[in-house]
Amino acid sequence: MNVSTKLFLGIYIVVFTIGCIKEYSYETGKLNSTVSSGSLKDSLGNCQNIEIKGNYYADTTLTDSNYVLVKVNITSAGKYLISSDTANGFWFRDSGFVLPGLQTIKLKGFGKPILPLNTNFLVSYNNSVCTFQINLTAILPPSPVIRDYFPTEVGSNWAYNITGTTDTLHVYATPKDSVIGGSTYRVFIGKQNLLPDDSTYYRKNSGNYYRYAALDANSPKIEILFLKDNQPILSQWESPINNTTYQGIATQVKMRFTILAMNTSITVNGNSIDSVIKIQNDLQYKVFGTYTTATTFNTFYAKNIGLINLDAPASFSQTIRRWKIY
Repeated sequence: MNVSTKLFLGIYIVVFTIGCIKEYSYETGKLNSTVSSGSLKDSLGNCQNIEIKGNYYADTTLTDSNYVLVKVNITSAGKYLISSDTANGFWFRDSGFVLPGLQTIKLKGFGKPILPLNTNFLVSYNNSVCTFQINLTAILPPSPVIRDYFPTEVGSNWAYNITGTTDTLHVYATPKDSVIGGSTYRVFIGKQNLLPDDSTYYRKNSGNYYRYAALDANSPKIEILFLKDNQPILSQWESPINNTTYQGIATQVKMRFTILAMNTSITVNGNSIDSVIKIQNDLQYKVFGTYTTATTFNTFYAKNIGLINLDAPASFSQTIRRWKIY
């Protein structure tokens, strides 16, 4: 018998043995098979309050958020089973060990409601029976689609033409998130056949869009607010200032952003695209005590698409060919 077989048999024996052990009472230190006694009703014979938790929709399987809370007067400790009947495709139940006194028991919901009808249930414990009603909604309302200017939904992907190469740049939003400086960024991957994969990091909050990146090749990565979708034309803001070298001299760098157009339309690679924001990006270095623009390029972002064009006149462009947003 090899080691793997011995290990499997050992695990099987342990599991089988545990499954055969009767319930053990930590209160008495003895094996316990006592069944509890009590009632769902108060001393006057009235059913006690039953609380309904969660939202209930036709043709939608119940989850952990669907349950009811019942009050039970326990007169003697032991095992209990409290359950409802099955109606309209779903039911409620719970079991375990309970101590004497007034207890609140959580009955978990199971199954899938069939029809959008208010449904009555009988719940029983020992010889007591009470009723409650679940109100159902016709269908689960669809999740709202939030259309913004830089989608980060997992699986969303884009393809771009790049000047100076016939190789397409493919970008996609991965399922991976990365926490940097206390903020959570969605990880994007960029692929070109002749270049190593490139990871980029994006997050957004209330109309502000951030990336975690370097301003130039000689500075460390920082958080950069690269887009605002709730500001008027000619609004400006700047990135944090970062240390770098420029033309071999230690200095500082920053990026200034200016909104040049809002809700405009442009055509990119034969695609007519509306709801576009145009941003001017000025990369500035501190030279003799004054920040001077070294490079200017424009970025264009479309609602529910993301980046559609990056244009550095006479030097570089990245234009969208296709996209798929989830």
